[in-house]
Amino acid sequence: MDYFVFARIRGYYLLLDPRYNEFDHELFFAADTLSAILSNETCHAEDLTAVFGDRILFPHPRYRVLVNTDYFLLTPVASRLRRRNLLDILQREAGQRVTEFQLAIRDRLIKALYGENTSLREYVRAWADYFFLDHYSFWVYNKYTKVFSCSASSFELDRGYIFEKENSSLNAVLVDDYQTEFREPIKSFGPDDNAAAFGDMQTINRLKLTLGYDGTIGVLSLYSRHRDYVLTEENCNEIRNSIETKYLQVRHMANQAMDRINLQFIESYQSGQLDQFLFGIVCQVRECFQCEACSIFLANEANKSLDLVASCDNRLHGQPDEPYSYPINSKLPTAEVFCNSRMAFSYDLAADDPDNEGYTESMDHPPVNWIGLPLMSSGRCFGVLRVRNKHVSDENGQTSIINFRAGDYMNLLLLCTNLGNLIRIEWLFKETESKLERTNAAIDEMNDFNKVFLHEIRTPISKFTMAPEIIKRTLKRKNPSPEDIEKVMRQLDDIQVMGDRLEFVAKTFNFNQIVTRRNFEPLSVLRDIVFPVINITRAYLRKQYDIDINLDTTGLQSSRVYGDKTLLNIVFNILIDNAGKYSTGTRKPIMVFGGHHISGDYFDISVSNYGIPIHDSEKDYLFEKGVRGREVIKQGIGGTGIGLHLAKSIMQEGNGFLLLTSMEDPVSFTMRVPVRMEVLEGRT
Repeated sequence: MDYFVFARIRGYYLLLDPRYNEFDHELFFAADTLSAILSNETCHAEDLTAVFGDRILFPHPRYRVLVNTDYFLLTPVASRLRRRNLLDILQREAGQRVTEFQLAIRDRLIKALYGENTSLREYVRAWADYFFLDHYSFWVYNKYTKVFSCSASSFELDRGYIFEKENSSLNAVLVDDYQTEFREPIKSFGPDDNAAAFGDMQTINRLKLTLGYDGTIGVLSLYSRHRDYVLTEENCNEIRNSIETKYLQVRHMANQAMDRINLQFIESYQSGQLDQFLFGIVCQVRECFQCEACSIFLANEANKSLDLVASCDNRLHGQPDEPYSYPINSKLPTAEVFCNSRMAFSYDLAADDPDNEGYTESMDHPPVNWIGLPLMSSGRCFGVLRVRNKHVSDENGQTSIINFRAGDYMNLLLLCTNLGNLIRIEWLFKETESKLERTNAAIDEMNDFNKVFLHEIRTPISKFTMAPEIIKRTLKRKNPSPEDIEKVMRQLDDIQVMGDRLEFVAKTFNFNQIVTRRNFEPLSVLRDIVFPVINITRAYLRKQYDIDINLDTTGLQSSRVYGDKTLLNIVFNILIDNAGKYSTGTRKPIMVFGGHHISGDYFDISVSNYGIPIHDSEKDYLFEKGVRGREVIKQGIGGTGIGLHLAKSIMQEGNGFLLLTSMEDPVSFTMRVPVRMEVLEGRT
């Protein structure tokens, strides 16, 4: 090599050696150390060797020095005849080589910056290489956690996060008027400044960046082994504008992930299917936010525990395979997020939660970092969303754990706000659905009550119509006999009984109140249950259905039971009324008979009639509310389907039974009533 071209780079000169394709720090020289050479027109080889050392071999005895704004040229001293032409040629070649060099490094920068899928780390490294810097680190300040986290670094750090409260030169960047800084590293500070951690660096070029519309602060530190290696203001602005744009692109990609999850909200959520929806959300978060695990815990109705409802990790994909709960008062980090209704985080779980208590997801790496966020809406916390182990994958698919970005917090906060609102909507939906069910049940109950009331009032109306006429005819006689007086008294007693029953029904407000136990006492079967109903209904049945009642008192006399008189009257009246209604056209009397059950614990009162049969397929559900027999409906006989259901409910409440004992000619129903208080109370 006969001549040497040194390209000027700030306060340094770089030898453009064609033997090397890459930048060589050994061929990089400070301008102030070359002042003795640059101030002379010629230099002896031994003087050049004294400055450059043995890194460059100078084969000629003397060299001419030609200085330009972009480079300087060392060329052997030639003969006088050819000197002028040779110098012109060499200067043109030197200028061309410098231009080609500048174009080459610019082209390499462009290829690195605009390559497909260029990462933020590769982006920062490309700028450091372009300006011949040895190392770099890129930190982002998270205003939510008040922590600087390292997003890219060319050297290994002890830890990739620094709290604002720590002793670190990064805190100076938080001052509003801070823009750029050029100085030596301060070795007493943390990993951002400690030159011993990555070699003997002499200069830091530090730039403050604004990363996004929300004012997120970034810090780019560029390190050089050369003293006073300072970037120009134009260089700083070029780097700043480029990396701020790149970071916006990275955040835009994260926001696109958020948009995909929001689209999941719109497309997949259906009221009443919250669990299925949350199964999909945790898987979306794990994929889009590049976390090794995501779980959602919701408070139970009593707010006593946080229950795991959805989790996605290496093993699970939405639906938990076994239950897990955090007691609200457990003081564990996830429970604390719920209790305090505030976000919590850890950059180092090994130090912050060494025992790793609580629910642990299945992950490739040990738990390193996590974020827990409350699911809030209208000032109420409904649960916690938790993500663990933020990671990044290289081109080979290998993952490594990295710090959460500030944008991750923003996106997760927005997601949790949406989730909190959705869970509140679901909660209100269920509450409204429950109220609607209770309202519908109350309406159904009131309808049942109305049917019972109409059923109970039908016979008394007939009695009230007929009794006054009988009483008036009897009293008009001049000398009423004792038998006439007795007849009047019986009519008045019947009216009294009907009045008591109507008063009982009128004082209730719903079906359940009718069924509820009232006043259990010893009762005479004939006097208290059978006669009060037959005396009232016999005339009604004769008039309405042209049918009579055949009462067999043989087994009923002197028999006593325990129960509520009014309720047992209602049951017996339902059986008599049904027997008359469904004996249409037969003119065969209704039969009433009874006797003690073989067990001795119950007394049976049976009502039988001839007429419409009950099919075998109907017997299992005949006592259900609203059910009526197929033959009854076929013949167009009116009814509500409430009578037998009410009767059976009353008997069960009194620890008795209502039984279908015969389904055709005759159709028989039997009231089985306890005979002792012990049986009524379920004791034998």
